[in-house]
Amino acid sequence: MKRIVLISFGTLMLLGLGMVYSVWRETQAPVTHTPGAVETGRAQLRAQLDQAKKTEGDTERQNWNSPDQLKGLIEGHKQRIEKLKDNKEAAEIVAYDRDAVDRLEKRISQIAEEEAARAEAEKEAAKQAAAEARQ
Repeated sequence: MKRIVLISFGTLMLLGLGMVYSVWRETQAPVTHTPGAVETGRAQLRAQLDQAKKTEGDTERQNWNSPDQLKGLIEGHKQRIEKLKDNKEAAEIVAYDRDAVDRLEKRISQIAEEEAARAEAEKEAAKQAAAEARQ
């Protein structure tokens, strides 16, 4: 009985060691080919998109209340859309830029509405102050 248990245990240990060695060998295997031009270009576009998202996000946060500077950001997005519109690999970047243009245009219209409402409120306050001064 002990002999069967020891043989079974030994067999399981050998199988386990074989699996560990197999996995280790695969992780140590050399790269069989270098990335092609398409793979390299895709990686570069991905890196460019990630970097652009970061820097543009920072810029948008700084200029969120300035319509003139937001218009400059919109122009930058439109230029990149124009530059990359024929590149099928850059479809994600073009989609991001289109979404950004829409978002920034909504923000500019929101700022204009807020300024109009503020001007109207000031005008109304001036009327009330003039009416109170007459009394």
